[in-house]
Amino acid sequence: MSGMFTDIRSQYLEMMKIAETREIDVIIVMKLDRLARDLADSTNTLKLLTIYGCYLIAGDDIAESNTPSGEFLRNILLAQNQYHARRVASDVMTTECNNACNGMTAGGIPPYGLKVIGKRFELNENEAPAIKIMFERCAKGYSYKDIIDELDSLGYRTRAGNRFSYSSLNALLRNDKYYGTFVYNRIGGKKKKHRVLLEHFDEVRNENAIPPIISKKLFDEVQEILDKRKEVCRPRQNTSNFVLTGLLFCKDCGNSMSGMTNTGGRNREKYRRYVCPKHTGRNGATCKTKAIRADYIENAVKSILTDSINAYLASANSSSLFAGLEKSINARKGILSRRISDLDNQIRAFLDKAVNTSSEPLAKRYEKQAEEYITTQEQKRADITELNEQLQRIQDIKDCFRNRQRTLTQEEIFTSNEITRELLRIFIRRIEIDDKNNDIIISFND
Repeated sequence: MSGMFTDIRSQYLEMMKIAETREIDVIIVMKLDRLARDLADSTNTLKLLTIYGCYLIAGDDIAESNTPSGEFLRNILLAQNQYHARRVASDVMTTECNNACNGMTAGGIPPYGLKVIGKRFELNENEAPAIKIMFERCAKGYSYKDIIDELDSLGYRTRAGNRFSYSSLNALLRNDKYYGTFVYNRIGGKKKKHRVLLEHFDEVRNENAIPPIISKKLFDEVQEILDKRKEVCRPRQNTSNFVLTGLLFCKDCGNSMSGMTNTGGRNREKYRRYVCPKHTGRNGATCKTKAIRADYIENAVKSILTDSINAYLASANSSSLFAGLEKSINARKGILSRRISDLDNQIRAFLDKAVNTSSEPLAKRYEKQAEEYITTQEQKRADITELNEQLQRIQDIKDCFRNRQRTLTQEEIFTSNEITRELLRIFIRRIEIDDKNNDIIISFND
């Protein structure tokens, strides 16, 4: 089935799959709004059912809906269903915002340390002391492990009866409910999936809705500490910089060698290596194959492949060699373009809110969120520019061999990690590092 549906109803999707196989001729629903309450989804469903040769019967449908007048009346019904669904959602959202303004919960499970009685937050006497310990210890510089060990020794566990994890502890330390503030419909927060969009509702911030477990000062101190830890935290390895990942293996133990970045020397320079996991102390250091410099092995492989690639391109249609890569790059460009369009809509929505709200703090928040989205959008555009440059490099190579001008150098062929990775996987099946004989063994694809 085409990717036209975002519906998460499993039985509905199963019905559409069966209809696509043309195993059913008629679908009966009590009312059209049982099929879908979104006008676009309903229209797409009806179009697909027509393509599949499946007839739809609805209790409130218009007779002879295949006629122009019948189709017009059916579309009115579908639009009316969507209107009712969105109106109900808007009414519910209004009620929840009013509840939040009045210090009442908008639903959901209260966080650890709090409980809800009569729709109002109250302290959970059995859990609140643990929250206080978390913040106080973090403010004194304790590590997550030290805090978790102390909580465990005092008998504090999660509501599921487990030890606190690093991720759960971090989430609790970031929760502003603990200093007494309840935020609903948070600006820039995660939106519920498959929810009717209601951007016209402002963020609700009630600073007296919850009895505080800690002070605002302590909360801010902890946030500053966590932010600093995040800044100095070692970033994850960028696997895209290691073009031999998945192709390079250790001959001694047979394990795949992975890329690592290290910093060393007097000038603290960064250098890249491929390492056998069994050579490291973490995995017992049972393999004797030493780490190999990434630049050395990658340049050696490129040098070996340069003549083979030139010979292949000279004797074959060079366009077929890069067809998969070009398709992949264009698909990534499409995803980025759609994301940029979505960001445009979100930026306009936040700027409209900033102009129309009477609250200066809210206006500043909306403007800040719009600025963050603009920065993200600029990065996406830069990514598209880089992808266009890659496509141009590919075209240059194809033009060179189409005109049989000359052979290409190693630098002209391997112009980006994406192109290099694609070429390596076309020509090479496996590369083995034989540390005992100081040899590189390359197995080529047939």
